[in-house]
Amino acid sequence: MKTYDPNLTLSTLKAAHDFDATEARVASIVDAAADEPVALLRFLSHYASWNGYFGAGVATLAGKIARSRHLFVDPDEPVHTLADRSVFVASYFFDAARDEFDDGSTGHRDTHRCLAQAMVAGVLAHVRADGRLVDPAETNRALAAPEWLLDVEARVARGYGAGAPDDAASIFTAMGYHLGSEVLADAEFSVIDHALSEKRPALVKHLKAYSHPIGGQTHNAWHWLRVHSGHGGAVEEMHFEWAVEGVRRAFAYLGPDADAALHRQQVLDGFARFAADHAAFFDGVSA
Repeated sequence: MKTYDPNLTLSTLKAAHDFDATEARVASIVDAAADEPVALLRFLSHYASWNGYFGAGVATLAGKIARSRHLFVDPDEPVHTLADRSVFVASYFFDAARDEFDDGSTGHRDTHRCLAQAMVAGVLAHVRADGRLVDPAETNRALAAPEWLLDVEARVARGYGAGAPDDAASIFTAMGYHLGSEVLADAEFSVIDHALSEKRPALVKHLKAYSHPIGGQTHNAWHWLRVHSGHGGAVEEMHFEWAVEGVRRAFAYLGPDADAALHRQQVLDGFARFAADHAAFFDGVSA
């Protein structure tokens, strides 16, 4: 089988984006938020809320790929009903969705959204121990989603192709968006982990000991940050590697008439789209 190597590695993406500048900006924003407990709670609540939409996004992408049997076909299989490989390609993206909906590092059903909510609950309990935000109505006002956050959350669905046709342009652009979400998230979770450990060690100690009940079971308040950080479970790095392999498989099963160079550019366009949305989140949260 002749295949087209899209050469969409971490090195390729780093050549298309200033990762160092992005990481430095995120570190500055997290450090500033960590200076004041309620500001830190608000930042982490908004960050967790935004992140909560990526599981749905990657599930959308996996579904779009899986439905596109005409796009991903094994040229070495002459029997048409045996030749489609769309679900096989989709499986590399669905791996990330599987963790989002049930984290594999625990023995029970921990969605990443539940784990993120447990983290926010733990930070809130730490703030309330000092007599702040004790009233639920006050808490709801402090953590209410502003318009800019609702906007960037809606962009996640569009970035992953929700509402767009299951065509090559939409799918390859969404693949690039997913690559961006995984590689940039890996860095920022590590930054958050480092900043809290350095500036708020008492909070980190509290979160590691604190659990919050959601869905009939308890969830540790530090686990969400731990499994995502490069200093802990590094699931984002693993998801990125799966996604890179999924992109490679997608190009391997393109038909002979497909414009592989165009699809490669669409992946890079999707990556750039995520980078812009990522910047928009940090613009909003630092305003």
